[in-house]
This record gives sequence, structure tokens and C-alpha cells, in this order.
Amino acid sequence: MSPIVPDVGGQANDNCRSNVSQACRLATGRRGLRASGLGTTGALLLGLACRSPDPADLPLPALRLASTYSVEESGLFSVVSPAFSARTQRTLAPTFVGSGDALELAKAGQADVVWSHSRASEDAFVGEGYGLNRCDVMYSEFVIVGPGSDPARIAGSGSAVDALAQLALARAPFISRGDRSGTHVRELSLWKLGGIEPGPSWYTSLHAGGLDTLSEASKRGAYALSDLPTFLAHEQELALKVLVRGDSRLHNAYGVIAVNPERFPGSDYEGAMAFVDFLTSAAGQGLVADYGRERFGTPLFHPLAETGGID
Repeated sequence: MSPIVPDVGGQANDNCRSNVSQACRLATGRRGLRASGLGTTGALLLGLACRSPDPADLPLPALRLASTYSVEESGLFSVVSPAFSARTQRTLAPTFVGSGDALELAKAGQADVVWSHSRASEDAFVGEGYGLNRCDVMYSEFVIVGPGSDPARIAGSGSAVDALAQLALARAPFISRGDRSGTHVRELSLWKLGGIEPGPSWYTSLHAGGLDTLSEASKRGAYALSDLPTFLAHEQELALKVLVRGDSRLHNAYGVIAVNPERFPGSDYEGAMAFVDFLTSAAGQGLVADYGRERFGTPLFHPLAETGGID
């Protein structure tokens, strides 16, 4: 099936790399302190982020990354992390939680950079002044999975909302992540679109990550909403099948955001911007585009960042 055409609209900078490049020039030029709008401290930090790492500065502290479970559970992080370290001489200290909790960690000053997939929450995070320079990174898709026998008969439905309505009508067991993750937020929005209030007799909120949720659904012969990369990476361990996919409402975009150093003076803005730059560079986007191709015959993620101008 062809990948869903992404809708990358939103409040944050859609032309991220060109905007970051322009900000770098402003911060390092004569008029940078005034024109950048970041203030003296912010402009100086942005200027530092735009220079190449100096071996004399090593060793550098580990960069605190707050990220979503799917980045780890799909296996993508195991490819990105060593490549980033090799390129920048920076190491990553990741915390994997749901996207909502990742943003909350950053709001509490416990992260330098966030890599998540909950666009509305990400836009609010930037709009409230907690983050700067949100950049699109990649997209995948959500899918509805369930037992191969499909007792609720939702397989092949072109509408995720109609499929959930059928599950509710059949009172088919459904396992929700229930963890404020991007997956959970999307699931709740789909129930709302259908005007459906899930019933406690068949709906379980697990308060767990994606893989734990899939494992529980597999044990119970239940349905669940999952990101496709995590499901494919663990499909052989699960008694589940992809039953519904392809609805544009299942599009799943990921973004990366540097924490605002004026909000959190102790944050590592230089390192955060190095990570933003890497993920959105041709090298980083190449890793995204190739990941999963050899094992599954198709990439698990699709690049979203513009790669022209800076590598």
C-alpha cells in the first residue's frame, strides 16, 4: 500500500532547515543579537549551536533526549544514536516515554531536546515558550490491529472511525495505551470523531508503552491502535494482524524540538541544535528513509525534513 500523503501544516516552522540556517546567520552576524529576537544569551547560544564541534571542547556532556517509545521500540534509535555520536562526538542520554510525558519532562527542565509525535501538543509546547525550532523529521502511520480471526469484522475498513464504531457495537475487547502518548491522543480523537464513549466492560486502559500494549492485546485476543513501525518490528512475537490502515486520519508525523535556553538556562542548547541539525540533514534523513528496508522490504518511516542547503 502506498504511504499516506502527509499533512505537515501547523504553527511550527515547516521550512525548518532554512529557518534554522537563517537564525544561525543572524546569531553569528553583526546584527545577530538584535535581529534574532532571542536576547543576548539566546543569540550567543544559537551562535554556538551553528559552529562545528571543536575537538578542544571535548569531552562533551551527554545530551538529554526525551523521546517517544516508538522511536526505541521500532529500533530506529539504535541506528540514529551511534550515527549522531560519530558525527558530533556527542552521546545521547535518552528517556523513552509517551510523547505527552516527554514534553512534560522538558517542561520540568529534565531534557535538552524532544523527539515526539503529538503535533498539537508540540505546537502548544513551542507556543508556550518551552521550545524553539520545532522541525518535521519523519512520518509513519497508525494501524488498528487485532486477532487474525477478526470477530468484529473490521478488516479492510477504509475508515478508522467506522472500524472503532464496529468494535464498540460488537463490544470487542480493546486495549488502550492510556499513557498520554501520541498514539493514545490519536486513539481518543478517533473515538470522539465517532461520538463513541468506550465501555468499561470491553475497554481497558493499560497505562503502558506501545509494545506492552500490543503484547497485552495479543494475550487477550483484543484490538488496539499501534504505530506501524513498532508493530512490524515485533510482529513475529504477536498473535495479531494489521486489520485497518490507509485512512488519512492515521497519519503519524514526528517532530524534534530544542528546549528554550532562556526558559531553562542550564539546558544544553548547543547540543540540542546539533541533534536537530543532524536529524534534519541529508545524513539523518537518509537513515530514516533506509530504516527497515532490508528487513521488511519497505522503510518503516518516511522523511519529512527539507534537506537542501545544509548537510
